[in-house]
Amino acid sequence: MPVLEALRPIFSILPEVPKPKRTVSFREKLLWTTIVLTIYLVFTEVPLYPLAKVSNAQNYNPLFSIIFATRFGTLAHLGVGPIVTAGLIMQLLVGSKIINLDLTDKSHRALYTGTQKFLAIVFTLFESIVFIASGLLPVSNLAQAVLIILQLFFVGIIIILMDELLQKGWGFGSGISLFILTGVALQVFSSLFSPIAVAPDQFFGLIPNIILVASGGGNFWYLLLGNPNFASSPSILGLISMIVVLILLVYLQSVKVEIPVAYPKYGGVKAKIPLQLLYVSNVPVILAAALVANLLFVTQLIWSRYNINGTNPILSALGYFKYVQSGTSSTPVPAGGLIYYLTPPQNFYQAMLDPVRAIVYVIIFSLLCILFSYAWVETSGMNAEEQAKKMVSSGLQVPGFRQSNLVMASILKRYIPTLTWFSGLLVGLLASVSDIFGVIGTGIGLLLAIGIIYQYYMILVQQRLEEEFPSIARFLEGK
Repeated sequence: MPVLEALRPIFSILPEVPKPKRTVSFREKLLWTTIVLTIYLVFTEVPLYPLAKVSNAQNYNPLFSIIFATRFGTLAHLGVGPIVTAGLIMQLLVGSKIINLDLTDKSHRALYTGTQKFLAIVFTLFESIVFIASGLLPVSNLAQAVLIILQLFFVGIIIILMDELLQKGWGFGSGISLFILTGVALQVFSSLFSPIAVAPDQFFGLIPNIILVASGGGNFWYLLLGNPNFASSPSILGLISMIVVLILLVYLQSVKVEIPVAYPKYGGVKAKIPLQLLYVSNVPVILAAALVANLLFVTQLIWSRYNINGTNPILSALGYFKYVQSGTSSTPVPAGGLIYYLTPPQNFYQAMLDPVRAIVYVIIFSLLCILFSYAWVETSGMNAEEQAKKMVSSGLQVPGFRQSNLVMASILKRYIPTLTWFSGLLVGLLASVSDIFGVIGTGIGLLLAIGIIYQYYMILVQQRLEEEFPSIARFLEGK
């Protein structure tokens, strides 16, 4: 805590997007959201100068592209990685009480958000330097290295500010959610329709592969289950799994536990407070996948620099890789060590070749999601005590009970702790098992996309409600 307090003077000099001092209309929010998305898409298409003239950027595990919304070798090379990593660290520190902050206190929350933003900027610079120093982004001289680091750093700052702009109310949702959703959508589209030939008998897209097999070429079993020789190989099983997961997620989003309440302030009007079955939404998946992605990056970096021949048994136990075809280039994928069991098989064919890896991955990832569920509920004010305070301060009470924080909290404790661990387990199993079946867009990506779409739907509905029926909006806010 004293260490964080020492950072307060720095917060005042950090670039910041001010909160709107007026009500931002639906159209204006839509405009700002469109502008932010357009800028980000431009970043994903513009190559780092002069990297395109020196060498094409190496492809990496798809997990990076999904979780961090990156496009390697472009201005969006870092994506939202620094923001997500900073948030992950703060969640772990505050959730484990290593840093003791009361996030219901305005001063402490400002300290929390300021520190997270400061860490995001630090990680932006650090990751920019690491990609150059490690050789993962090849440069031929110091001038090129400095130029690329500056590009990554300044674009990283812009991405942080765009995320802040949306979160502070100028647009819808957050930059992180918007960019991740866009990345998943583009990946699903390319996995289905890309006509790029990655081998004489293999296309990158599923539909071209179906046409190839139907015309007498290709391999039917690879088309059905996925090609184990490719890092990303869409299959018919993956397409069916994607459809099943989509239907299941849409259903689960609608399942709620309803708590009856009343508004004594408005003559005892009765209502119901819905607690979703997926209480923690997709946040635990983001945090767990971000942790795995960071471990994967560090392990790959160590392997490529110090153990590429596999001669160090200690580093090999941590993880080693092999190159397999991905698109038109080769990609290093885990081949052994601890990181091998922390990452999913690329398709069902690979899962059948090593079922132990598949089972261990599902167990570990699901446990991580449960742990992050508890951490998120405690640090985001979603626990029973904080929810009770919000409800009572809004004038709510449970019929038959007196209006009290303690009474409301005791009732919520019947539901929230169980919903916390169960929803964490549920989203963890959905994401990891989907990955085992080689779902198109990956299980993690699909789960994040559906959760984000649902969040945007709720945001848009609330925005329209507040604009068209301001009296209802004031009633819901307890004013």
